[in-house]
Amino acid sequence: MDIVTDSVNRLEEMLKCSGCEETGVRLDVDPDAHNCQFERGACMTASFGGRTAEFVTDDPIRATTKISFMFGTPLEPPGVRAAACAIINVATAFFCLTRVRRACPAASHAACLHELTGELRGHRVHCIGRMQALESSLGSLVTKNPEEADIILINNEGLIAPETGDIVAAWAGKKRIIFLGPSTAGVSRIQQREHWCPYGQQAPCSVPDPSQH
Repeated sequence: MDIVTDSVNRLEEMLKCSGCEETGVRLDVDPDAHNCQFERGACMTASFGGRTAEFVTDDPIRATTKISFMFGTPLEPPGVRAAACAIINVATAFFCLTRVRRACPAASHAACLHELTGELRGHRVHCIGRMQALESSLGSLVTKNPEEADIILINNEGLIAPETGDIVAAWAGKKRIIFLGPSTAGVSRIQQREHWCPYGQQAPCSVPDPSQH
């Protein structure tokens, strides 16, 4: 299962006949953003309906598009997959399905890391995507083999990896699976999976709604 494509298909079904899928979405890059400590890359923003959400990626896209661009389209290049996730994030925020749209301030990083390591203490953990701060904190509890793990963690990088959906499908119901950070908010909600971002912000929209121009 491709978790990004499956989430797009579910979103398409949710929006059927609403007209929202043809409303403009603006993709941009926020050079001043302070990323989640569990994410690495440039902060790509998606703005829709007066709301802005983000997805952190090494392949950001700047464009004005529509939600429907994702429907029935092969989502293969990393940049396209990242853009799809950014749009899912802002669409689910617009429909009040998700709470978190933007990363927390750096001042909250220590508390978030402390709480998460406490949650994971005593468990073997497999990380899908690079999470240097967390992996350094967990030390020997981190395993490269998902079969050996009690808990599987997925961040922005892991979410768009082609094999992630198969891992989630294989271990769902058998292991605890946690999606980390604001970048994974939309997909985790659509997939009805556990999401960790206790200090993430519902930031006010600072990018004009392209549908109004």
